[in-house]
Amino acid sequence: MKKFLLTSGILISISSFADPTGVYIGGGLGYGSQQANYLGSSNSDGTPALRVQFGYQFATWLDAELGWNYLTQGGNWNNLGAPSTTIYDFAFLPGFTLPATPITVFVRLGIDAVSANLNSSWYNQLISNSTTNFEYGAGVKVNIPETNTFVRLEYINYGAAPNNNNSNLTTTPTAIMMTAAYVF
Repeated sequence: MKKFLLTSGILISISSFADPTGVYIGGGLGYGSQQANYLGSSNSDGTPALRVQFGYQFATWLDAELGWNYLTQGGNWNNLGAPSTTIYDFAFLPGFTLPATPITVFVRLGIDAVSANLNSSWYNQLISNSTTNFEYGAGVKVNIPETNTFVRLEYINYGAAPNNNNSNLTTTPTAIMMTAAYVF
């Protein structure tokens, strides 16, 4: 009887951390950094970053998502202007859920379209030329029990892209993002 009660208690505690599967929508804020390279010299500057995401959670350890990201550089560098970057991405997020916890450690593997422009706001970049890159990252996801929500903290490297307004300037955007989503 003791073994039955112990086993039942363990199964109930593990199932309380089970997250729902299905479509999710969310967004987040973070710190975006862009390394700008121009004719052999480089500079890195960071500012707030914005992300909107839409995805599907297959299991606690596997998500697939589409995202839109916006990063800008804080100041005018080398009298060239302040690059801002819009990124569209598609990524898989396989991971490992720690036993008996709502915590998943994951990696991000995907492709993206990076549009970097000098002195340009996000709405001017919606249909700008873009460069396709591989993106990668890593993070931690916490599924909040009984709420159909999760919160993630992650690092994302989007890959380098030439600037649309100056062919001698390339930018490499990265971000540390805190995102949250609701699973339907």
